[in-house]
Amino acid sequence: MHLLLLISLLAPPCQVYSTVAASDAWVASVRQMPLEQQLAAVRQRLACDAGVRGPAPESAVCVSCLTAEGQRAHQIAENQRKIAEIADTRPRGVVLFYLVDGRPLDPSANADWPKQLAKRNVRQISLLESQPAAALAGRRARYGLVQIITQAAQ
Repeated sequence: MHLLLLISLLAPPCQVYSTVAASDAWVASVRQMPLEQQLAAVRQRLACDAGVRGPAPESAVCVSCLTAEGQRAHQIAENQRKIAEIADTRPRGVVLFYLVDGRPLDPSANADWPKQLAKRNVRQISLLESQPAAALAGRRARYGLVQIITQAAQ
């Protein structure tokens, strides 16, 4: 936790990407950089994405298809979700899907990622915009994908 705070103090201010198009533009520009610059940009984006909550969830429930008891349970769950959203002060934005050596990395839940992504450990970084990423990795990658291969993966 202290390391994350230190990184956020030393790093430039976070850019919150509020649209998929803006995030895709970031992905396209970073993909053109040499590996060392890519790594610096990805580390910065990871630190920023840790403080961002994703876009509002899409409801996939056919409420009219539920029984009366199911509708009440759904309404209770929706109310709890809304209360939690109001309490969450993080800005909304587009959060990329990160894979390190094939394993998902949640920047907000994993304080060890700065160690994992030390300059000497990273062998390759692949970046995909939203549509190709979703086609390759599914719904979790619908806003873009950063795939990192480390020396440990050899």
